[in-house]
Amino acid sequence: MPTTPRRLRTAYATAPLGLGEREPTLRWQADADGRGAAQTAFRVCVATDPEKCRPGDADVWDSGRRESARPAVAYGGPDLSARERYHWAVRIWDEDGARSDWSESASFEMGLLDAADWSASWIRRDEDEYERGHFSYFRREFDLGGEVERARAYVSAGQQYALSVNGVELDRGPSFSYPDSQYYKTVDLTDALSEGDNAVGALQTWNAGGQGRPEGEPGFVCQIEVELADGSERRIVTDDSWSVREAAWQDADIRNGEIAEPVEVIDARDVPQGWTTPGFDDGDWARPAVVGEHPVEPWTSLVAQEREVVRRRIEPQSHEVLDDGTHVYDFGRVYSAVPVVEFEDGEAGRRVDMCAGYRRDDDGHVSTDRGTQRTDMSYGLIQREGGQTFRPFNYLGIRYFEVEDPGEVPDVTLFASHNEVPDRHAATFESDDETVDDVFEMARHSALYGSQEQFIDTPTREKGQFLMDGFNISRVTTHAFGERRLSRQAIREFVESHYRYWCAEGRLNAVYPNDDGKRDIPDFTANFGEWVWRYYRATDDERILEEAYPIVKAVADYVLRNVDDETGLVMNLAGGIGGPYHQGIVDWPPEMRYGFDREWDARTPVNVLCANALLRTARIADELDRPDYERRHYRDEGAALATAINDYFLVDGRYVDGADAEDHSDNASQHANALPLAFGIAPADVADDLADSIAEQGMSMGPMMVQWLCEAFEATGRTDALVDLITDEEQDGWADILSRDQTSFFTWESWQARSEDVTKGGGHRNRSESHAMGATVLVSIQRALLGIRDLGPGGAHLDVAPPAEGIDSASGTVPTERGPVEVSWDRDGGFSLDLTVPWNATATVRLPVDGPVAEGGDELWDGEAATDLPAGVTDVRQEGDAVVAEVQAGDYRFVAR
Repeated sequence: MPTTPRRLRTAYATAPLGLGEREPTLRWQADADGRGAAQTAFRVCVATDPEKCRPGDADVWDSGRRESARPAVAYGGPDLSARERYHWAVRIWDEDGARSDWSESASFEMGLLDAADWSASWIRRDEDEYERGHFSYFRREFDLGGEVERARAYVSAGQQYALSVNGVELDRGPSFSYPDSQYYKTVDLTDALSEGDNAVGALQTWNAGGQGRPEGEPGFVCQIEVELADGSERRIVTDDSWSVREAAWQDADIRNGEIAEPVEVIDARDVPQGWTTPGFDDGDWARPAVVGEHPVEPWTSLVAQEREVVRRRIEPQSHEVLDDGTHVYDFGRVYSAVPVVEFEDGEAGRRVDMCAGYRRDDDGHVSTDRGTQRTDMSYGLIQREGGQTFRPFNYLGIRYFEVEDPGEVPDVTLFASHNEVPDRHAATFESDDETVDDVFEMARHSALYGSQEQFIDTPTREKGQFLMDGFNISRVTTHAFGERRLSRQAIREFVESHYRYWCAEGRLNAVYPNDDGKRDIPDFTANFGEWVWRYYRATDDERILEEAYPIVKAVADYVLRNVDDETGLVMNLAGGIGGPYHQGIVDWPPEMRYGFDREWDARTPVNVLCANALLRTARIADELDRPDYERRHYRDEGAALATAINDYFLVDGRYVDGADAEDHSDNASQHANALPLAFGIAPADVADDLADSIAEQGMSMGPMMVQWLCEAFEATGRTDALVDLITDEEQDGWADILSRDQTSFFTWESWQARSEDVTKGGGHRNRSESHAMGATVLVSIQRALLGIRDLGPGGAHLDVAPPAEGIDSASGTVPTERGPVEVSWDRDGGFSLDLTVPWNATATVRLPVDGPVAEGGDELWDGEAATDLPAGVTDVRQEGDAVVAEVQAGDYRFVAR
């Protein structure tokens, strides 16, 4: 009998609340009980009661027995109802046709699905004008008069809120969006409410427009629905019965012109103590202005936010008191966080100035101009008498925190925030090279804290979600943490950017959501299909592939409209806002182009990305079984552009930076040569020479585009060059960041962010030391050095290929939709490989040896032919210098004789 399915998830979450997806996908895993364990069929039952998730009893949907190896199915029953909680279970049939037991039931709960489900009104503080840095307190008390069975709050704000019930903060949010597609969240209040008196309070903040934040208007909406044990129901909604007053934040300058958030200065004397608890006297508070019952302009649509930002406390690694009485706290690495400062004995009216930062000056103080990215990272507290806690609302990137002359020894911690992921340590890696291990951990840390309400540019200077940054970070989070929900939200947001701004042109916004409207970067648009494809291959998310395909196709058509009739090259790729974005950004910041020659109408990297956009469109069309003519069209056009690239840009065995019908650039940059290798456009007969050439150039690509340099080395088997790139601290790159004093332990926007040569963008220029787009090296380490590549949707088929050179041993884990893949290999005194292929998956194992191989103690390959194949091994053969084995799910040990 096969093992019982486990880890049941709905829309990539365990027991999610507030789903807005009307046909969510149900997913499961099972344990590999022996070799070859696989699914051949399944049956899913959905019911309103967990005891009814069986055939004949399921009162919602029974999928019936379905022949399929895919451990997932889209719900296909009657329309799901708002607020309703559903339960489901699954059983599977294995490779021998044996049937498993039914799984334990899982659940999911729908949110509010239509405007008619809302009866709450949008409210706000009644003012003639709204100033940036607008903070308001809202509260309401109510008596439930009975035991609470279930309670939910459906809540949103323009722009964000912190929701508290009976004195305990329960939630913050939502993700930023435009008012006509505003996110709302579903918050479980069941354990927070009492059967008697209750109080709900919300701190609402609005900071106008900024990077990653559309302007909108201030507002707050909340609908609390309570089911009591006696079967009765209560509904409490925002209306004119609530109380409101201005919060204790003082007028202050903005931190910088991009995030445009105010410096947070809080007057603790003005904080109403106990305002979120029952019995608080709010007699001097005002009644709110009621904008109108939802939907009302500008909030015409509320969309369920199906993911969370979580927070955890980080303790300082050291605490130092300077000669002038200033306290400095070091947290060891940069976190996206808010500082929390606790005072035991405050003095009424005393102002305590504080600041965060990335580095310290020679006198020990936290630097206010080095590493700050032109951001005012200061804070202020005006104390009240006695004990108190300073906790601002908005996060920054923080390693050091300074408290000037506090009058006592305050307790300082960070509340670090990041997008919630299934497991922060799902992916592991350890090798015989300590620097590679440290770079892996730095990349993991960077990607985690570069994931907030959205994939952010940087937590300090600008918190916008750039398309290319989002692609880069998403690649890491999906492979490092098994993250799915933020990535699918981000892809959907860029799809929305197309429909909002670009339907006629076939493009996407460079940043979305944002307050500056229609803005694109042409080669970011060209990369969108690659993001969609790689996300799909990692996640098996068919829904997103279907939703995004029309836009992927529109991008391909945009590319084709810019193909020159004479040369067949993409010339003057339309888009950009002029200057460094015009016709393609190539790399960013400008110093990260390392002298790339942009003075050509046709640029090699842009053309390679455009050719790939066409070929990816064809590949996605294949996956979606689109009509043959559609697939052929994009495949043929992509092949034609690849041919033109080789005809015009490949000169004397090197790719030049640009060309036209008559002439070409004299410069052969690393960008121009790495991308054709990474995307498989370079002819096989020049690939090795190209790899040698780009290896000789060291690091000559920026963190935004370096993934293609890593993949060029992977494609040509140059893992030695990849290890040199990762570990050489004498050149630009990750090892240089790690070697620095006061390192941020966070990837940078520019390898030269600390260069004192301002012409290179370093030193006191506006360059970020907390930019997660450079974390893609983690995926390259997994693929090229650990040797695990995902070849099938969701890990259905894996390619396991330890490198022939570069490092001598490695072990690690990579999460997949079918379970974790575990590898440990060592070439000390020979070669050995231990491998766990998860349930319902297969793998092609490429052993870098050309002699006899044993598996599990028995001879598998005698050097010329396969012997009797053990269970789970379906084929063995020699390919070049490697012995290749095809295996099914299970545990294996391969040893070179």
